[in-house]
Amino acid sequence: MLVLASSSPRRKELLQEWGYEFGSVNAPVSEELEEGIVPETGVQELARRKAFAGYEAWRNQDGSIYDMILSADTIVVLDQQIFGKPFDNADAERMLRGLSGKTHKVMTGIALAGLDHRRSIAVKTYVEVTIVSFRNLDSQEILNYIASGEPMDKAAAYGIQGEAGKFAAEVKGSYTNVIGLPMELLSAKLKERGIFPTHKYFRQER
Repeated sequence: MLVLASSSPRRKELLQEWGYEFGSVNAPVSEELEEGIVPETGVQELARRKAFAGYEAWRNQDGSIYDMILSADTIVVLDQQIFGKPFDNADAERMLRGLSGKTHKVMTGIALAGLDHRRSIAVKTYVEVTIVSFRNLDSQEILNYIASGEPMDKAAAYGIQGEAGKFAAEVKGSYTNVIGLPMELLSAKLKERGIFPTHKYFRQER
């Protein structure tokens, strides 16, 4: 059984839209990273932490030791500066002003944790990178967006699937990665482990 170690409604929706059945568990961990860490390394480390914590939490809920734990973490990188979730409205405004008129990277680290042949927990991590360019944003639309409350639980204070979709001038790479879970990469890795969608991915029918 696939188990998502996340409380993110966006990740749950993506898994459902791609046809996967899964359980879920909430296992919060520290999202602090050492100063100067390479972003690709850092985001995979966060995913790894969540996978280990998720496996432990799932077992504490009497989940099977044979279930596969999936975790993920998304960051935004602008000129090697990592943007996580904003602390408050002022931090959200700082981030959005920084992204205005510029091109940034959205990185999602995913981790899959399960038992290996020695019956020990093994975690594999992967990273997807998408390039996103923002048009120039004026002060009022930034403030209006922050006032909506949408930015506060999202990396770099925006959700491309919501009102901030109009901020993006160009997206190069996986769109689902920007939402928070690179489904193209993830589905390939799950397939390698014998985990497939249980019903047809509805977007393919459009």
